[in-house]
Amino acid sequence: MRGRRAGADLAWIGACAGLGAWFVASIVSQHPQRIFDRLRRAEPTGLALPDWRFFAPEPARYDFVVLYRTLRSDGTETPWQAVAEPKPRTPRHAVWFPERRLDKSVHDLCDHLTQQLNVFGDDGTDAPAYALLAGLVRRCVEASADGDRPRGFQFLIARSAGYDASEDPRYMYLSRFEKL
Repeated sequence: MRGRRAGADLAWIGACAGLGAWFVASIVSQHPQRIFDRLRRAEPTGLALPDWRFFAPEPARYDFVVLYRTLRSDGTETPWQAVAEPKPRTPRHAVWFPERRLDKSVHDLCDHLTQQLNVFGDDGTDAPAYALLAGLVRRCVEASADGDRPRGFQFLIARSAGYDASEDPRYMYLSRFEKL
């Protein structure tokens, strides 16, 4: 009986030591300096030591805003409107904020599209990011249509400094008019 108990104690100690080592390796591998990535390179699947850094290697220093306007059936253009207005933050958002995914997705799509324009110099309409942004804007236009169905829409990507009002927005990309 005493041998079983000693074996169970040894297994418990081994399990605790293994989990402790894994926890420490996970924490250390989150360090912003890439020198600490040696542990992650030793584990090729990326499952045991994930890369969950709290801040990206290059954190965003600006926001993207997507604006759109529609072309009415009589040929006039509507004023520019934002695709997604920022929501006021509440204490709940500290732990649960699924609406933030749309903001993050739009930011990533805008970043990808503007980078592709800088690299390839084309109009961007063949890029997957363009198709996804155009689809998002199309959905907003169709949801806000009030009886008079517009003939088309155009969207604009602007880069702003967010809460820093001292810096003017910079217009990054103006799409062609898309037919509805």
